[in-house]
Formats: sequence, structure tokens, C-alpha cells
Amino acid sequence: MVRSEMTSKAAQTESDEPIWLAELPRSTARRDAAPPRVDICVIGGGIAGVATAFHARRAGLSVLLLEKNRIASRASGRNDGQILLGLGEHLNRLVSQFGEEESRRLWEFLERNSEETKVAIRTLGISCELKEEGGLRLSISESEQRELVESARLMEKEGIPHSLWTREELGRKAEWAKGFHGGLFVPGEAIFAPAAFVRGLAEAFEKEGGRIREQEEVLAIEGEAGNYLLKTASDLSLEASMIVHASSALAPQLDRSGFLDRVVFPFRGQVLLTGVLDSKLSARIPCWAMSSHFCYEYFRKHGDRLTLGGMRWSVKGEETGTMDDSRVNPEITRNLWAWLQEHIPEAASAGIERVWTGIMAGTPDGLPLIGPIPGQQGEFLCCAFNGYGMGFGFLAGKLCCELMTEGRSELPSAARFAPRRFT
Repeated sequence: MVRSEMTSKAAQTESDEPIWLAELPRSTARRDAAPPRVDICVIGGGIAGVATAFHARRAGLSVLLLEKNRIASRASGRNDGQILLGLGEHLNRLVSQFGEEESRRLWEFLERNSEETKVAIRTLGISCELKEEGGLRLSISESEQRELVESARLMEKEGIPHSLWTREELGRKAEWAKGFHGGLFVPGEAIFAPAAFVRGLAEAFEKEGGRIREQEEVLAIEGEAGNYLLKTASDLSLEASMIVHASSALAPQLDRSGFLDRVVFPFRGQVLLTGVLDSKLSARIPCWAMSSHFCYEYFRKHGDRLTLGGMRWSVKGEETGTMDDSRVNPEITRNLWAWLQEHIPEAASAGIERVWTGIMAGTPDGLPLIGPIPGQQGEFLCCAFNGYGMGFGFLAGKLCCELMTEGRSELPSAARFAPRRFT
């Protein structure tokens, strides 16, 4: 890529289409016939909404999923496609925040999500470029390396598979990575094409008899548990016994209780895609889920290119509070590019092919909201994954389904995700 093209990308303010959406076959919007009444109406067609709808339909319930845009068109199609364990955080930090016992249950939930996601991909025949080669956490300082050492000690205690690498070992196993002090390899992590997975799961849901209406914006919810009425922008009126809010940062707009306005905040992530790497360099970089700087920067290989995201911490306001994924921040683009030049310098000659953003939803404790809205019997949440939707999503949908149908769940950390923790 010539210098003028690089300069243009670094100054770009409009978001490109994410590679995950650009590579999908073009299709017309799903507009399944909407039955007059369903057991469950799911609002939001990302990983959480589609997974909840899928599990609920398999449980024998009538389910309608409504999506304002297209399936996986927002956060689920705008991340970098990593299935992580431990929130991407080093385990010592999880233990510091939640304690050893709760951290163990949280890790178990994420491990189970990873395994059940992979099983679903295989059994449902979803084509989404799944690579199960593990993940690598890289340290950018001696202090972070000490935290990786402590995390490895805790993993050893809990029997979690891992491999701690010194700077010298990293130099032998990943010689293309420069300027790091060591790493922690986690074999249970994986990468895939996230939008392809979510749309494949949506197709499986439809084959089970579920209904999907894309480009169907919900404007208002009326009524109460057992007898909800939803009104949409296309003048559709639908009745449902239960409702699931799974529209991520948009969920507060339909929450009549005001609860979500108090506990959910939007923030914007940014990802770039390099051009085609030199073939010899591409062959040397494994298909790992990778991150550095406590997962503030994250990257992976996609075909013969690299995706690299993060750096929102490097700008004023950290991109918190924005709901606009049609724009990118040129300062973040430049900072991501500087990171690439420093840490994978051989990739710099490939230039930047695309830059995009995605809006995520966060909570004060960094954990999702899965369960009934406090004081709103019959309305459930499955949202606010703090940027780790692919690490939670498939099993989160199962948990939400169990809470709706049985009122309880034996899944690990189920109580920790309950929205009532903020009341």
C-alpha cells in the first residue's frame, strides 16, 4: 500500500463495513410471518438474542425474534471474533475482584460456553471458519508479566490448562511478536467469523420452527407478564407472554422501569484489518486468539490478514457514551497502527484495508445482565456483555431460557449475572 493510501486510512472518519459482514452472501431481509401471539418475543438479533431464541424454541416454546436492522449487524458482527476465557482478564485480576470461588465458577461458565459453542457449530453444520488453536496473552511490561506468573500459579491450582512463556520462550515460539516480556498460552480459546456463526444459528432456529423479522423496530411495549403487547415501526402489533431484551446498548430504550438507564452504559470499540500479509509472515503466525496489555489490545489472523482492535483507553473519554458506529476515531486508528508497527513490524508493509467500529454495553462490575428485570415480572435481560459477547453468548442464551421456563438454573455463576445484584 502506498503512503498516500495509508495516510488516507489514518485520517478516515467513516466506518467501513466490517469484514465479517462484507464476506457474507448478500440476502434479502428475513420477514417471516408473525403469529398474533407467541410465548416469547426476543428483541435483538445479536448472539445473545439469537441464542436465547434458539434454546427457547428447542424447549418447545413459540418464539418470535425481532431485529431492528439485520441479524448480527451491530456488535455481534463488529468485534474481532475471539471466544475467550476469563473475560480476557488475567486470572489474578478476576480473583482480586470476585474471590477464588466465584472466579472458578465464572471460568467454568466461560469454558462451558466455549465448548457448547464449538459443539453447536459442528452439529448444526455452521460454516464460520472456526479455529481451535488456543489463545495467547502477551505482557507489555515486567509488571504485567509478574501478573501472568501469578495467573499461571492460580491456573495450576485450579487445574486449568495453560503454558507460561518467558521472554526467551516467546522469542522461540512467536518470533514475529516484538517488544513483549512473555506470554500465557490458554489452549481452550478459539477464533471464528462471528457474524457467520450468529446467522448460521439464526438459520438453525428457523429450521426448528422459530420466526424472525429483520428490519422490524420495536417502538413500545405495553401490558404485563403473560399479556404483553409490542408495537413496531411497521404498525405491527404482537402479543407475547414473555419478553427478552437482548439489544445490547439499545436495551434501555425499551425498559419501562428505568433500571437499565442506571446500570448500562454504551462504549465504542474500534478494529482495523490489514491488507494481505507477506506469505512467509502469514505462515509463521498461528490462528490464535491474542491480546496484550490486559486485553486492551486484541488481535488475530483472518486468512492472510490481521485484525487488530482496542486502544480506546488512549483517547479522551475512552469512547464511552457514544452510540454511533458509523464513524471511526482517526486518533485510535493511528494508535492501533503505531502498536502494529512496534509489535508486529513485519506486518506494517501490508497497510490498512478496513477500519470499523461497534457499540457495546457495559455494567459497573464488568459482568452481563441475564435474568428478570427487577420489578418487571415477565421481562428478561440477556445483554451487556462488556465487549465479551462471544465468550458468553451461546450459553447465556441457554441460561436465560432456563430462567424463563424453570425459574432457576444450575449453570455456574447464574446468580452472579442476575440483574437484581444492582438493586
